[in-house]
Amino acid sequence: MKFVVWMANHLENRAIVDDYIARNKEYLNGHELVVCEDLESIKREIADADVMIGWKITPNILACAKKLKWIQFGSAGIDHTIFPELLASDIVLTNLSGIHTAPVAEHVLALMLGLTRRLDIAIRQQKEHTWDRSEMARTSDELFEKTIGIIGLGKIGLSVARIAKAFGMRVIGTKLSVGETLPNVDAIYLSDELDKVLMQSNFLVLVVPLTIETKAMIGKRELDMMPNGAYLINVARGAMLDHEALAEALASGKLKGAALDVFLQEPIPSDSPIYDLPNTIITPHTGGSTPRYGERGSAIFKRNLDAFLSGGEMINVYDKGRGY
Repeated sequence: MKFVVWMANHLENRAIVDDYIARNKEYLNGHELVVCEDLESIKREIADADVMIGWKITPNILACAKKLKWIQFGSAGIDHTIFPELLASDIVLTNLSGIHTAPVAEHVLALMLGLTRRLDIAIRQQKEHTWDRSEMARTSDELFEKTIGIIGLGKIGLSVARIAKAFGMRVIGTKLSVGETLPNVDAIYLSDELDKVLMQSNFLVLVVPLTIETKAMIGKRELDMMPNGAYLINVARGAMLDHEALAEALASGKLKGAALDVFLQEPIPSDSPIYDLPNTIITPHTGGSTPRYGERGSAIFKRNLDAFLSGGEMINVYDKGRGY
């Protein structure tokens, strides 16, 4: 059986990716494995490949695949590489959902603490070699006894809930279905009850997958419904948020702060007004960054490989109908 690795767009993380691929190689004894780093090689090698391991596939590459049965993507979200021909195919698509649960949840809390404890001011003053307690003392806030609204009570959302509870927060959030209690969650709302969550949330955290339903889900109307002085944290996808409406809410003081790890266009252009949003922390889509990527990713690959070879049930299978 032939496996191909397509390294497109991930050579900048070469050390981490190499670790992941090296670990996967250990499970492929007896099989052919080809690593492709350019377009011509992947178009050639995928022609008779059974499985692809990678982060992206395009229509012109898919058109060359004659035997492909399974693609193991190297990320949790794969909305960036979905297109009609792929959805219409019989190829099984699996992702690495769950691999980023711990780092993204910790990133969310780091951003929340950075906003409330005004670490941006401290970092600025440190660079300027100045000491002025007044601004930090006047604008600092706390998490204790505040309400956090988590949009998407999946693996990451529940991990955020667990940590938020440890800070003494009230935790609410949305889920596709409500029929059971969830640990560390005080109130669960259906996805179409977003308004109820917005009205209560001192901190709104977006961790839901990008679908037709969640695209552009937070705009001026939604931000206006939030309590005055609330915060917004987006570690999901940039397309869920109207950045112009966010800028207005921050400038008016409706929102006290925001933290953004994902954007509609990445990298953000150097002249983007997003860089100048007031009281905003920006991180370059690093919420899921972790030295344990290879370890966790290869464990998912091994489990799926065993199922693929034996005809068993694979995990993290992308539902082509639901869009995640």
